[in-house]
Amino acid sequence: MSAFTKILYAIAAIAIAATTPSFAQQSAPWEMQEGSAHVVDMQGNMKVMKPSDKTMAILKKRAKPVPKGTVFFMNNGQLYMTQGSKSLFDNF
Repeated sequence: MSAFTKILYAIAAIAIAATTPSFAQQSAPWEMQEGSAHVVDMQGNMKVMKPSDKTMAILKKRAKPVPKGTVFFMNNGQLYMTQGSKSLFDNF
């Protein structure tokens, strides 16, 4: 998988995570704004960027919507996503 593809997946994952309620009690929810992108770079650093219209068009061509119930989490510096179940959400 190319670096560009990994970045696109990370942007899509972060965008959807930011639009869902924050389940962690001590974390502030991510604030997503139209036309912004949250990027996890190759060193694992997170940045908020304002892509140009051309770059946004490229991102949208390869982006896929994230299904409802998707859970994003960090573990040992790695960003993960999984499909949550009702029992998982009942335990929050």
